[in-house]
Amino acid sequence: MTSDVKLDKFGQFLMSNLRDASIDFFDKLMIGYWKANVLQDIQNEIKQLTADQKNLLRKCVAATMDTAIHDFLIALEENNVTTKDIQIKIDGEDIVLESKSLHKELNGKDGWFAKFSRYKIDF
Repeated sequence: MTSDVKLDKFGQFLMSNLRDASIDFFDKLMIGYWKANVLQDIQNEIKQLTADQKNLLRKCVAATMDTAIHDFLIALEENNVTTKDIQIKIDGEDIVLESKSLHKELNGKDGWFAKFSRYKIDF
């Protein structure tokens, strides 16, 4: 398996299981989907917001998740330079070593956000 294929496999996993799952969770909060008692107050507060406020809040959720993913990838790269005690392997290979700069795989027309996320949110 080539480096590009391994990187895309990892990128697709991140987009699906972190970014898209987080936005899905928030979208369900906005419509009052969740039944958990701990979420009832926040869902009721969200219902009181205007459409513009909800849209802004959704953008904030996506921007927060995107920043967290970016920072996580930088932390993986930094760990690889220092202790190397945390590794993520795709088909037996350390994913950090498969990229020149792992966090830069996120952006651009061929980046993971564009290729693998279901949500195209413009900030």
